[in-house]
Amino acid sequence: EAFANLVGRTDLEGCCWWGRGLLQMKGPCAFGRLNYYLGARAARENRKSMYKDVDFCVNPEAICGSQFRHELVWISALFKWV
Repeated sequence: EAFANLVGRTDLEGCCWWGRGLLQMKGPCAFGRLNYYLGARAARENRKSMYKDVDFCVNPEAICGSQFRHELVWISALFKWV
């Protein structure tokens, strides 16, 4: 059941996926953060985006199945540690 977000986080809205990439993206915010900083959401909000056409919240499989998959499996793993 959904519950209120008491800390006001918006970087993970509509984005709850698990287990893609070399280190298996984990955690409630992993895909939302990746999208917020590197994906389509960054581009929509006029920030620099390496993957402006990839919405990781809509298509989490892009990490392993897009034209950028050879980069994204590594970037998603490194992103976890940044």
